[in-house]
Amino acid sequence: MKEEVLKSKLNLLTTSLEKLVNNFPDSFEEFQKNDLVLSASERYFQLIVDAVVDCNQILIEENNLPPSDTYFNTFIILSKTHLFPDGLLDQLSNCVGTRNAIVHRYESIQLKREYEDIKKYIPLLKEYLKVLVR
Repeated sequence: MKEEVLKSKLNLLTTSLEKLVNNFPDSFEEFQKNDLVLSASERYFQLIVDAVVDCNQILIEENNLPPSDTYFNTFIILSKTHLFPDGLLDQLSNCVGTRNAIVHRYESIQLKREYEDIKKYIPLLKEYLKVLVR
């Protein structure tokens, strides 16, 4: 059962990441001025981070690790294993903060920072995905 759920989450992660990469603008100006691109980028990023956290939780259970009480901690718990390259999960863990800022519309997040964060996380998410689909 968990294997099927993991496969489903990986499929969602793969397709959403592909759509984000294919539609993410090269410049902040384009990101800022095009509401459709902005909204789609935010939604794909949310779906991606949610899928990553779900994958993390499945991996935590499968490896008999202590359960996590937060999305962020799923990265911390897994970073203590040898399932991922050193540092990857530490670098990726703050994507949860960006996701939360997007979803909950935190007033403090600036659009420029959101753009830069998403751009920064794309290669890390690709690396994460590579590890899981081996």
